[in-house]
Order: sequence, then structure tokens, then C-alpha cells
Amino acid sequence: MEPVQATLHRTAAVISSTIGSVFEDLEKIAAAVSEAAASASGVPRRSAFHFLKKEFANLISQHSGVIIGAGIAYAPGSLPEARNWLEWWRVQHPDTSREARFVTHDLNPDSLNYYDYASREWFTVPSASGKPVAVGPYVDFGGINVNIITLCVPAATPQGTHVLGGDLTLAKLEGAFLQALQLHDPSVVLLGPNGRVIASNDARIASGTLLRDQDVRRVQDSVDVSPDNPTRLPWKLISLRK
Repeated sequence: MEPVQATLHRTAAVISSTIGSVFEDLEKIAAAVSEAAASASGVPRRSAFHFLKKEFANLISQHSGVIIGAGIAYAPGSLPEARNWLEWWRVQHPDTSREARFVTHDLNPDSLNYYDYASREWFTVPSASGKPVAVGPYVDFGGINVNIITLCVPAATPQGTHVLGGDLTLAKLEGAFLQALQLHDPSVVLLGPNGRVIASNDARIASGTLLRDQDVRRVQDSVDVSPDNPTRLPWKLISLRK
């Protein structure tokens, strides 16, 4: 039987590779966004980025095993047509269809349902650092009202830093985690930097919840999911004593 520590390292490598491939493709799209903005004559209009619809559709389709949505949040004030602009596509029924549809957000600051994306962690963190990062789990109240993780990649332009993202639901990620882990005992938890459970093989430890203090005291082994780039993917795999 494979030692638990070895299982954690193997599982971490699979998860890191899976998520890393999404980051790589997002970074390619981000580079195209930066290039389009830099080559525009004057301040680019939304039409300069029409190519993104196809790019994001391809991204969602290619990585349908883990992500259900993707899009771009423009730096406030960077577009002539609107101060705030968010373009996001999401698979509405991932169990029956892979078709990604445009998600409408209320971007009117005077509205009760105003979605202030520029204040959200998934926008502020990569904008400030200029580096890709996985944010969450968090409840996407402005989108689908479920626990998600957003893989965020900044795109620097003369008008400001836009943020591209890919959304992972915890249900999708848990499936990938369990398939890679192939272990029922001991309890293993994929943990986010905010102390929230991303996935686990223990029905008692629910995804999206904070890891309880009694479980924290039971931690036996801990492995960084992405030791080469912990800033981009700050997750850990931990095993718990009985």
C-alpha cells in the first residue's frame, strides 16, 4: 500500500497540473488582451476585445472537467462606453450542457443589486500584485450564489489592470480531487489559505466550511499543492489522525 505521505504528494501533483493548465491558458488570453490594448489607436473600445467571447468559450470547453465559467473584469474607467464593465460566461447546466452563456451583472452603483466587482478579492488581489492567484473558496453572491474558487490572472494595459478569471465550483473540484486521491482512510482535506475546506474524502468535513479546531489539532501530514509557486496556488493537502 502506498504511504500516506506519498499519496498526498502524488495527489498534489495531479491537482497542481490540472489547475496549472487553466492558469497557463488564462495567461495566454491575458497576453492577447494586453497586446490588443497596447496596439489600439487611443483608448480601446469594447469592440477591441470582441475576440474574448470565443477565447473564453474555448477555455471553458477545454477545461470543462473543473471550470464552469470564465471572463474578464475591466479596470474601472478604462473603457469609453462605461466606467464599469464585466463580461462573464458560464455553463448554466453543467450536467447536461457545455454551452456557456453570458452572465448579466447589475453594474449600476445606484442599484440595490449593484455588483461592485472592483472591491472583490478576486479583482483587488491580482490587480495589486500583478500576479496570478487562486481566490477562495467564497460565496459568489453576485453570480451563482454558491461556493466557488476563481483562478485570477491580471492583464496590464495603459488604461489599467484588467482581471481575467476562471470559476471552479467546489463540486467539480472535489470530483477531481477524489479521482486523484483514491484513498478512503485516513481523512484527507484540500485546504484553502482562508482555512476553508475545498474538498475532502470525509463526509463529516464539508466543502466550503471552515476546518474545525478539533480537526486542526488532528493534522498529521501537510503538503503544499504547488510548492514551486505557492503564491499562485496557496493550497495544502492535509491528513488527519483518527
